Amino acid sequence: MGTKGSKGAFFFMITTASDPIHERILDLGSRLIRLHPTYTRPDSQKQAQLLIQKQLEHEGWTTYLDVFTVSQLVSRDFIRHPWEYNRFYKDGFEMTKHNLYAVADSGHPGPTLILNGHIDVDILNGNQETELPWNVSGNIVEGRMLGRGATDMLLGLSTLVYALSLIRERFNKGKLIFTSVIDEEIGGNGSIRACEWLNKNGYFPDGREPMEVVIAEPTNTTICTSSLGFLPFKIQICSKNIHMNAQEQNQLADLNALFNSLYSFKEEHEGLYMNVGTISGGSDPSLPIQDLILEGVMASDSRYTIQTLQNNLRQALSPYTVHYPNLMIEPMKNDGLKFGRGAEQHEFPSACDASVFHHFGYPTVIFGPGRLAQAHTEDEYIEISEVEHYAQQLKAYLIEFFT
Repeated sequence: MGTKGSKGAFFFMITTASDPIHERILDLGSRLIRLHPTYTRPDSQKQAQLLIQKQLEHEGWTTYLDVFTVSQLVSRDFIRHPWEYNRFYKDGFEMTKHNLYAVADSGHPGPTLILNGHIDVDILNGNQETELPWNVSGNIVEGRMLGRGATDMLLGLSTLVYALSLIRERFNKGKLIFTSVIDEEIGGNGSIRACEWLNKNGYFPDGREPMEVVIAEPTNTTICTSSLGFLPFKIQICSKNIHMNAQEQNQLADLNALFNSLYSFKEEHEGLYMNVGTISGGSDPSLPIQDLILEGVMASDSRYTIQTLQNNLRQALSPYTVHYPNLMIEPMKNDGLKFGRGAEQHEFPSACDASVFHHFGYPTVIFGPGRLAQAHTEDEYIEISEVEHYAQQLKAYLIEFFT
């Protein structure tokens, strides 16, 4: 369901290096970090959305809080199943979740820009973050804001909250739309829900005016018009319980052959990233492993569709059983976008929700503060200067987009 908020009063500010908008961005980001809105803390995710909603209404946006479950998504064939990837997420289908949307309408025809970010912070080390980890202070130390989620992507999201104030005096046509979503870190069901809401409310590209999406993932303030795909896989080797000295072929040979096949597959596919994360199976060190399961992921650019990689890997590993959990994300590539069109274009070296928006027909740019290498780390932080630079660049690109 959607809950409509109030429309706040408009006010004007001039942005400078030490202006109140920059201070508000940092304050909001710090407060979001302290809430630590991970999957294991759904109430913290709700409180984070409510905090953002309050700030948006103060800025003059009309807000909508969307309370839903994944089971309610209309796009049944496109729903991501993180519980197939990891049983840790087994309750995710019926868990109550909260998205937040907001609209700022100039009152005049013109382009529409959708600002997207995710509120969920990635979990490290399985379920060990049920309790607060040490690094959720949100403090600023030696020019850095410290805390899990600082880079990915609570400070980018916080900056988007103040986009209207950044360009208020120049915002005389078109619409700004804000979407803060959940579950980006586990496949993108939150952005699927957001796209369904956008479509239902008439915000869909019709070719008459530009309508584009900006996602504030950490790109080091560069414009990225493409992103990687993501394909998880599970490989199974079956064998019988038998005395270790009676094996026709030792399991070490099977493992060696499998790893050689995986390595050859990676080498044969230029631009492919591959990681093996878990190996499990067996019950006794003196017996051959029964039902050995190897789990990993692949990431690729737009040279390969997910279907192509699936078919090629099955063929390369024909002696083994290969399964693909339904957490697959297609690579994304856009051309000819208006937002940031004068800037050099890059590839975002990860999968993200850009693939979801692209699937629904929204041209998408990835553009945010911070470095991806600093994301998903225990000592996560973001440089304050990067946040300030991002706000300045965002303002320039917004003015260009709406003029």
